[in-house]
Amino acid sequence: MKKSLFISLALLSGILLTACGNKSEEKTETENPTTPVVTEECKKAVEEYISWSDKQWEWDEVKAGDNIVVDYIWRLEDGTVFDTSIKSVAEACEIYNEGRNYNEGLSFEAWAGQMVKWFDNGVIWMKLWQTKTVQFGPEEWYGEYDESAVMTIWEKEFWDLSQFAEGDYVSLGMGFAAKVLKVTDKDITLDLNHELAGKNLIFDITLKENAGANESTDIQNVPEETPEVSAES
Repeated sequence: MKKSLFISLALLSGILLTACGNKSEEKTETENPTTPVVTEECKKAVEEYISWSDKQWEWDEVKAGDNIVVDYIWRLEDGTVFDTSIKSVAEACEIYNEGRNYNEGLSFEAWAGQMVKWFDNGVIWMKLWQTKTVQFGPEEWYGEYDESAVMTIWEKEFWDLSQFAEGDYVSLGMGFAAKVLKVTDKDITLDLNHELAGKNLIFDITLKENAGANESTDIQNVPEETPEVSAES
């Protein structure tokens, strides 16, 4: 708790310093990221892709050191899709990015330390076009929701509060942003928690290519069996 509070106060200091430095500017920079929308079309696209990939299995299993390419869907338990390498799902879930190449997937060497451990655990022994669903709790990602990271700032002179609205995101610099929870004519309440704090995260991983291992590969401590990691769709 003390660590979380220290981090929150450090971020708050950054807010105040940034605001003071920009006091003479007419407008404070704000950031409003697009919030993914849960729709039946989005859920259907996810289900159709997983169903299709499950019918394409081949029997070459991923081994340590194999150079592989995977597709993935990153979602929440309620069906919200935050990111995906699959074009049809991105379009249906209204997160399509015109500048992204949806044909390349995610490439890495299995069990070589290039990915976080749970991702390596998930792909070892997977078969070509197999889709595996893995789920992880808040403690393995963005942490539990921290009430101490919700702060009300009374110093109206730092900002023109009239330009903020509930739901806006305020850029704090260094890649951080805070969500505006409430604004009055005297103060502003900010939530410094990550938007995914306290949530279970689900990844649907599909093996789309396996080019085999490099000759020099020598990796130890590989799981003997496919880890039992799954999630309710």
